[in-house]
Amino acid sequence: MQSTILEHALPKEISKDFNLNIWQQPSNLARTFGVESWGPEHLRLIKEMAKSLSKLGQKSITVIGSEIPWKGWFSYAVKDYPADLFEYSMIQIHRNKDGNINCDFHYLDQYLDSMMKAGIDQEIDLFGWLGVWKATFFPDVKDLKYPEPIILRYLDEEQQKFGYLNTKEQLQQYFEQIVKHLKKIGVWSKTYIVADEPKLNSLNAFKESIAELKKVIPDAKFKVTFDKEEALKELAPYVDYLVTSFNCTCQNPELNSKQFYVCNYPDKPNTFLNSNLLETRLLPILAYWTKTDGLLRWAYNCWPENALTDIRYNTNNLPTGDLCLVYPSKSGHLLSSLRMKQLYRGIEDFALLKQAEQRDYEKTQELVVTLLGEKDPKKWMQNSHLTQPALFKQTEKQFKAFRQALLKLIVE
Repeated sequence: MQSTILEHALPKEISKDFNLNIWQQPSNLARTFGVESWGPEHLRLIKEMAKSLSKLGQKSITVIGSEIPWKGWFSYAVKDYPADLFEYSMIQIHRNKDGNINCDFHYLDQYLDSMMKAGIDQEIDLFGWLGVWKATFFPDVKDLKYPEPIILRYLDEEQQKFGYLNTKEQLQQYFEQIVKHLKKIGVWSKTYIVADEPKLNSLNAFKESIAELKKVIPDAKFKVTFDKEEALKELAPYVDYLVTSFNCTCQNPELNSKQFYVCNYPDKPNTFLNSNLLETRLLPILAYWTKTDGLLRWAYNCWPENALTDIRYNTNNLPTGDLCLVYPSKSGHLLSSLRMKQLYRGIEDFALLKQAEQRDYEKTQELVVTLLGEKDPKKWMQNSHLTQPALFKQTEKQFKAFRQALLKLIVE
């Protein structure tokens, strides 16, 4: 077979215009490798994670601002494939003898510094203040008259015992101190208070939570992921930064979501171990076509207990591979996956699409339609979880022809 070499070099900053956000799980990172949280080895792993994400084009830093905001993804109740998926706050709280609270930002600052030195400095996603998950049989702070079940642990300096903030006034003190610190270090303007998939039975509480936060933090900005169209349509007016599930993105183009995401669904395209690898490569092209220009993925390293030998967890709800895009190794380092490599290839395609449309917009759109097979996103899905059977089965041959056509359009 004769090959054609085109004189074109990919941009040095290949991922500059692609808005990638893969959430990080720093507590799990320390736990899986058996190292002290926030100790020297944990910081080494954090820097390794930051470097890995930066190479991929990561734009956002995950900050955990309360205890176990996702309730450990219910790992406390799952018997098969045991897991400890609890994520803990990066901010330490102390209560003095007068009852006032003071926050220690040492761990938070170390995390931000590690990420930013790796080049991940465009956005901070602050979790744990809004849309905190509720879980059956999970203990909440008693007498906390607040719309969110926020758990914030403090050390009582006088009694040398731990307790939990349990008044609205204490929460407000906490919020104010965090915001003051983020403003002091110059990152508040790029910080969003983030919530993950509001539940239909808690929409009023969600609105109340936003109102409470706005009282204390008038300039707060909110970023929310939506997987249910009813919640999306009701809450979108309250949100500054919309991120929508693949189905919600397809069905609601008028909302101009800034990113779409895949998680435990749809069936395809996705990044499961049983997904065709080319589905991962296709995701940035779908971001281009839906004009979201970005992709969010919920788990970089949400590993179960036996991750060195088995990364399955709750496979009825979370297909294998859903929990991570990297693997832990016995050598004490992070191992990339073929899925991450294909994601990078897709980000290259995205960059080429942006270049090609500057040369010939109409022809670029024709190339995408030829690759996808169906140009209307509203026709991609059977329902919220299943795509049309004939779609998203692209082959390596098709991708090769697609890239060659893009390059030819750019250089000629």
